[in-house]
Amino acid sequence: MAANIALTAGPESCKTGTAITTPINSDISGVKGMLLHPLSILLICLPLGVISEYVQWGPTCVFFFNFFALVPLAKILGDATEELAEGLKNDMLAGLLNATFGNAVEMVIMVNTLRAGLISMVKATLLGSVLSNLLLVLGMSFFFGGIVGHVKKKKLGSDSKALPTSDKEAEEDETEFVQEKVQSFSKLNAMTNTSMLLLACLSFSLVTVFYSQAAEAAGVPKEEMEELLLPVSRFCSIIIMMAYAAYIFFQLVTHKEASAEESSGGGDDEAEEPRVSIPCAIAVMITCTFVVAYASDLMVNSLEGVVENAHISSHFIGIILLPIVGNACEHASAIRFAVMDKPGLSIGIAVGSSTQISLFVVPFAVLAGWVLDKPMDLNLGSLNTTAGVSSHVLLPDCGHSVLVPARRRCSPPTRMTG
Repeated sequence: MAANIALTAGPESCKTGTAITTPINSDISGVKGMLLHPLSILLICLPLGVISEYVQWGPTCVFFFNFFALVPLAKILGDATEELAEGLKNDMLAGLLNATFGNAVEMVIMVNTLRAGLISMVKATLLGSVLSNLLLVLGMSFFFGGIVGHVKKKKLGSDSKALPTSDKEAEEDETEFVQEKVQSFSKLNAMTNTSMLLLACLSFSLVTVFYSQAAEAAGVPKEEMEELLLPVSRFCSIIIMMAYAAYIFFQLVTHKEASAEESSGGGDDEAEEPRVSIPCAIAVMITCTFVVAYASDLMVNSLEGVVENAHISSHFIGIILLPIVGNACEHASAIRFAVMDKPGLSIGIAVGSSTQISLFVVPFAVLAGWVLDKPMDLNLGSLNTTAGVSSHVLLPDCGHSVLVPARRRCSPPTRMTG
């Protein structure tokens, strides 16, 4: 929570010793809190990325400078979204806001990539975002949450002074390796997310199977098959987004209290006040969105040159590198909450982010391609679909021993990471 900045209000205030906290100074303090983060040092890459574009340093420099600049920008955009959600004081609007703008960076990159006509890169990036959350982030959360404990220890003074008058003694947080650790959480949101993921996986698989069978068995030419896939993919995307709307309605209306109880980790923590005002949060979001759009446009325009000059596969860039941009802060948060014995929040971040990408960002990409007149469909290819289905099937299978029970043990690393 941002500390209030007290300023004297004039001579009279100086005489009486009173102080007034102005909203402007509170906003400045809140924005400073967003910027004063270790990741913000990467913002130096933003002007370097712009300079490298205009002085012709090469596509490799343009790509990596803007790539690293997008990581802190995604963090600032996420912080501004959370501050706006807290300032609205409305659970429905806050939930919709987080659900819509939670993957804003991925959506901006996706639109710029679609405009450049790199359809295969868009599909690889969306698949990589889902796989990184389901396999890497969730596996690391289970692993570190099972072997690392976040405990509070009392501070012991070096001298024999009088004890404090308050009953609560000073405590400090420490992390240490533990054995036989068991974590507890509610299973409602976890199983809801896995069910919605399987629904999205079914839609993607049906389109790919339809393409494979019709192209091979019926002997339909590839060009004609792609034209047939577009209306099918667009219709499926509308159905998926309707399912996502029902999922949001389930979380924010019909099962609002149950979802909120799990999201809070079952604790009694009081709701924090927003560090910035609503207009300031909106201004930060708009500014950051424009900067993200410009930096991602420079990065996308240099993709083909990077593939040719740096000898990096386009699939590696799409599946491995680009998902890091928008998910780096979420990855760190999921692991941190798991170590702090908040497995409900950790699983909600990892699996919930995959659910948003599968049910919202992927169909949004298809509909955006429709608007931009780009042949974006749900045919991810046989190999990519197999990888996606395997990860989606692995999650419920692992859930029989991890997600379904209300208590979670540290499973072997090979099982958790797939």
